[in-house]
Amino acid sequence: MSSVGRLFGRGSVIGLVLLTISVLLIACSGDDDETTSAAPASAQAPASLSGTVEIDGSSTVFPISEAVAEEFNKISPNVRVNVGVSGTGGGFKRFTAGETDISNASRGIKDSEHETAVANGVEYYELRVGTDGLSVMVSTQNDFVDCLTVGELKSIWDTGSTVNNWNQVRSGFPDRPLRLYGPDTDSGTFDFFTEEINGEAQVSRADYTASADDNVLVQGIGGDRNALGYFGYAYYAENTDKLKLVAVDNGDGCVTPTPDTILSGEYKPLTRPLFIYVNKESLERREVRTFVEFYMEHGEELTREVGYVPVSPDAYVSNLRMIENGSEAVGDEGEGPASLSGTVEIDGSSTVFPISEAVAEEFNKISPNVRVNVGVSGTGGGFKRFTAGETDISNASRGIKDSEHETAVANGVEYYELRVGTDGLSVMVSTQNDFVDCLTVGELKSIWDTGSTVNNWNQVRSGFPDRPLRLYGPDTDSGTFDFFTEEINGEAQVSRADYTASADDNVLVQGIGGDRNALGYFGYAYYAENTDKLKLVAVDNGDGCVTPTPDTILSGEYKPLTRPLFIYVNKESLERREVRTFVEFYMEHGEELTREVGYVPVSPDAYVSNLRMIENGSN
Repeated sequence: MSSVGRLFGRGSVIGLVLLTISVLLIACSGDDDETTSAAPASAQAPASLSGTVEIDGSSTVFPISEAVAEEFNKISPNVRVNVGVSGTGGGFKRFTAGETDISNASRGIKDSEHETAVANGVEYYELRVGTDGLSVMVSTQNDFVDCLTVGELKSIWDTGSTVNNWNQVRSGFPDRPLRLYGPDTDSGTFDFFTEEINGEAQVSRADYTASADDNVLVQGIGGDRNALGYFGYAYYAENTDKLKLVAVDNGDGCVTPTPDTILSGEYKPLTRPLFIYVNKESLERREVRTFVEFYMEHGEELTREVGYVPVSPDAYVSNLRMIENGSEAVGDEGEGPASLSGTVEIDGSSTVFPISEAVAEEFNKISPNVRVNVGVSGTGGGFKRFTAGETDISNASRGIKDSEHETAVANGVEYYELRVGTDGLSVMVSTQNDFVDCLTVGELKSIWDTGSTVNNWNQVRSGFPDRPLRLYGPDTDSGTFDFFTEEINGEAQVSRADYTASADDNVLVQGIGGDRNALGYFGYAYYAENTDKLKLVAVDNGDGCVTPTPDTILSGEYKPLTRPLFIYVNKESLERREVRTFVEFYMEHGEELTREVGYVPVSPDAYVSNLRMIENGSN
């Protein structure tokens, strides 16, 4: 069974989440114009859906599910999404009896609740959707409490406590009555707080103002300068004018809950996972399935928007895959990744190579018997092999050309085009070069255009020194060459030929880095790996000099040399389990690895769309 999720799961955590740049599927059959949408059948017409989605449970998770419901209703106005707040325990009572489709939960399901579900024939998925820092609060009127130790919190909240004045909490605190507010006993927040602070779930003093509605607690604490209470961080984030956070000292100093301290785990012991539980049978209803898919696609942004910390991008992909496969775990054929064997053949772009190579290295840690060969013959060279059916995956730093597509059609090769990142094609000199910081597009064209005789730096600009100019760049089979020549010279493949050309960007790195008079271009990731040898040259497209960085590439400010990166996947190859599992792994881990090697990943929705398209076998 997978470690990331299971059906009927007691304590299973699917944890992980993902990427929207639209994804284009090209099913290369006999019609050159035949393209298909990445959207699944269940989501093609959300406006025509009707029915009801019944949700209940945690007041902590309520803001996320409510936000998702509001956004979903903009595209599916005829679906009624009811989001109740009866607490985690109250929600599970209804969910395990089959009364609701989805249960919000700020803790994992208990054994007794799971057994009730089993007895009632309720099968479910547990999907982790975020992380909360359960927060201790006072009113903004309180000017003396900034931090409490775990011991002080226990002295206040433990069963049998008679602490009812602030000066009983700490000798330096004023003589003022202490009024307490907190969740009721059906709440997952109550269970978690009492277990972490008092040492046992459900063990607590009872003489406090309790409510299943956190907004009631907000009003109570915010309006009383002598109050103290606790609930989810998102309710603080919405009410900073009324509430003041109290830092918690777990023995390592006072730590205030923030998105950063919650994500890092520094805020302890009150950091906790947030879940939704989904009734498997409910997913047979189109409105429920479409809502849950929408939740997985937009959960990251909405979780962050309401004040919680989303789980990692891989989680939403894993969640979505499990639901769409209708399986107990990621693989429904009972064969784990460690038992796989075979070969995955990849070739193509040297620009995309670092991403695919990084994915292959990580994949081999879990599937050591699968050989993943990643070649570097350039985008054009890769497409020659791919369209002939010789490779499973082709790395590409440009879209497939009409002529290449026609070759694929002629050879019966159908494929998916998956966008995996964005690159800022970068102009480089050696770190020894102390006079070039920026070149205009016109100057680059004067150097690289066909027929150019520029061979000295003082021919590029009058203020540059009298030094020979030595050029390095990709060969003519490269997608980088196609893109650069089109954007700078005005036509793809139009370039001077008297330069040192290589399909291997590492050769270019060594050539440029070792020669103070050199100039060249290639993908940003190779610069990021060789900052000790290479110096970036900013490009002026008419709006001033802009240096490629992840921020300027993502924003589009670095132009005209920002470009998409793709992998193309042979549809027939996906029938081999080792290839399918590798591509799924690529979609799950592509974001982090793309960023790690120096490129800009696409948005979280993109990987979800990529994965869904592949798994649906869309044509």
